[in-house]
Amino acid sequence: MAAEKLGALVRRLGPLCDIHLAVWDGAVGDPGQLWVEEEGHTTWLVQVLKSPLYNPTAPRTRLARLASPEDRATFEARSAEAEELRRLAQERASDLSLPMRFLGAELDLERTFLRLYFTAPERVDFREFLRELGAAFRLRLELHQIGPRDAARILGEVGPCGRPLCCRTFLHKLRPVPLELAFEQQLFLSPERLTGVCGRLMCCLAYEHEQYREALDGLPKMGARIEVDGRTGKVVGLNAFQGTFTVQWSDGTRTELNGEQLPNDRHP
Repeated sequence: MAAEKLGALVRRLGPLCDIHLAVWDGAVGDPGQLWVEEEGHTTWLVQVLKSPLYNPTAPRTRLARLASPEDRATFEARSAEAEELRRLAQERASDLSLPMRFLGAELDLERTFLRLYFTAPERVDFREFLRELGAAFRLRLELHQIGPRDAARILGEVGPCGRPLCCRTFLHKLRPVPLELAFEQQLFLSPERLTGVCGRLMCCLAYEHEQYREALDGLPKMGARIEVDGRTGKVVGLNAFQGTFTVQWSDGTRTELNGEQLPNDRHP
């Protein structure tokens, strides 16, 4: 029988607040603690969000030890240096007229690897620029182009609800949010009311989507034509909370019906 592995869900301290699975290497810590994780030849500081997880699927990193005061001080020093390197990279990109906006940088605890996050209006060929920066900084370097949702995650603003952005606090992965979710929840609002600070549909639209689908399962679709007691009408409204739908009849009047009044031979 294969040995059981224990892992944890962790958030890396840094600009992107990357949330991922890690496996424990020996001792197991508690949620809220800061640990040093190993990823290949680099080390980072992370906060444990959930632990233990049994046999985690494809853990990306290894949790080596509980972070000491020295580790925390090193992290603060590396963060300050990474910000200075980000500023220098932005200046050089501007000198070369490269349309790159650098939003964040992270430097590992051993000071061997630097990752820079940037946005650009289109794909950028930065190979020469990468070689130049690597030689100037004398570090292994990675330039990572990000989209508007990750950009909002780095900037860490406050959402329309008045709370810190979900993508920065607890979301494990950023998944696409299709417009159909708003339609199925009957959110006929202006686009500005449905979009987050990233300019994309808000992630929270997906939180209750399954409950809405279950609630609407026994109701007709919007626009469907049905016949009830010899009267033909068109479905013009749905109420998922009450389990009712509104029909507009041919004479212009409207009636609210419930799912039990829905005929089996309704028209599509």
